[in-house]
Amino acid sequence: MGIDTLSIAKDLRAAALPQDQAEAIAAAIGRAMAEGTATKGDLDHLGARLDARIDRLGSTIDARFSEMEARFARMDARFDEAETKPAGFASSASDLRLLEERMTARLEAAKTQLLTWLVGAIFTATGVLIAVLKL
Repeated sequence: MGIDTLSIAKDLRAAALPQDQAEAIAAAIGRAMAEGTATKGDLDHLGARLDARIDRLGSTIDARFSEMEARFARMDARFDEAETKPAGFASSASDLRLLEERMTARLEAAKTQLLTWLVGAIFTATGVLIAVLKL
């Protein structure tokens, strides 16, 4: 947003201020507006930085989910292996079920924590973007 300092100075001179005072006041207003106002370029730059951060956050989350999926696959393989072993090498079926239930509960808790963190990060980024846009 540009400030027409010449127009401001003319208006002040029309209000009976001396020319040097009118020009000084207009120049001060122009500097204050230029220094204290975010430009479209400033907002675009900030938006690009936020987009980059959100992209990095998304990549991190994708990597974490991939790790969790790999862990699930390894657990499934272990359960499959345990089911095919002779009875002397594996715990009873009920022990395996209890172990599976505990592991599933732990993984679900980890998923919940990760999703909670993700939602919080998204709300934080959105709040920062809204605050910046209100400047």
